[in-house]
Amino acid sequence: MHDDGPKAVHGLVVTVTPAGAKVFYVTRKVRGRHERIRLGRVEHVSVETARARATVLNGEIAQGRSPAAERREVRAEMTLGELWETFKLRHAKKRSLPTDARRWKRHLAHWQSRKLSSVTRPDVVRLLDRITAGSGPGASNRTRALLHTLYEKAREWGADVSNPVSGSRRNPEHSKERYLSPDELRRFLAAVDEDHEEDAADFLRLLLFTGVRKGTLCAARWKDLALKDALWRIPAESMKAGRSLELPLAPAAVAILRKRQERAAPGGVWVFPGRSNGHTAGPGTGWVRVLERAEIAGVTMHDLRRTHATYALEAGVAMPMIARTLGHTMPGGVTAIYARPTAPQVRAGVERAVEYMLAVATGTAKVVKFPAARRR
Repeated sequence: MHDDGPKAVHGLVVTVTPAGAKVFYVTRKVRGRHERIRLGRVEHVSVETARARATVLNGEIAQGRSPAAERREVRAEMTLGELWETFKLRHAKKRSLPTDARRWKRHLAHWQSRKLSSVTRPDVVRLLDRITAGSGPGASNRTRALLHTLYEKAREWGADVSNPVSGSRRNPEHSKERYLSPDELRRFLAAVDEDHEEDAADFLRLLLFTGVRKGTLCAARWKDLALKDALWRIPAESMKAGRSLELPLAPAAVAILRKRQERAAPGGVWVFPGRSNGHTAGPGTGWVRVLERAEIAGVTMHDLRRTHATYALEAGVAMPMIARTLGHTMPGGVTAIYARPTAPQVRAGVERAVEYMLAVATGTAKVVKFPAARRR
């Protein structure tokens, strides 16, 4: 049935299905091909709305566009989630993939069902602003870089889309020198103690007392912890450098982990389980809450790692022991190859660093000379 009312629009028709449903369509010959574009069922779309939509479509067709073909392209277009899966398959050996995966899960996975062309620059800007507010400028910049790379790869692999990240601004990042001053350390630990969310408080204390990266702690598994030996055997896939690490645990860290183990569900895998079957993505708003209570600004969770190392150095821990704790490679050429920190030295350094931080927080700090290695 063609539209033949007083405001008839060229090509607008109503079809009746065998089941009796009435549906508005625009039928036109486009580029030599008969096309039919569905507008909606009569009970859902008024005649006035159907005429208005048909008028817009006729204008697009007059300009040489093919609305039906464009809709087919959208239906066939890759989603951001499909692009991510393709990216993982093609870059399975990429060293930074575990870090990218954590960043994807935390900041981008909620867009996984969106078509690539549906993500706009304003969408990206709003997302980056939220990440900056919640996780800091560095996290926002790294997420921006990952999303930019994904879109550039999609274009490289033949997707006809623009990159919505292009033209968005990076956050300015200051040199990596920020750590908690003694007064901030006192306020920080006091705010953590007062926090009502036990998971967030435990997470932040362990970040400070172990010096590990946030992603490493997120992925901590009970099977890698030997609490009787106060040792955490961190697997290579949880380390940025891709090398496993045996990390001694200070008594304060062991105490936190023992309490968590007592509360853990039987057969649980993760020290900090997430809401689904996986592990947590971090303390989330707990971090913001603690900083606000402590009245501390300009600090990221990674700065707790720097705080651990800084106070270790101030407490007299030698640099090779600090580097070993952080999983870093010490410079030094041939000498560094032969002069390796021993396990007891590293353990003494970790314990001394945490002991000193707690002493600073309580105002009882007195630096003790770091003990020399025992001769065998």
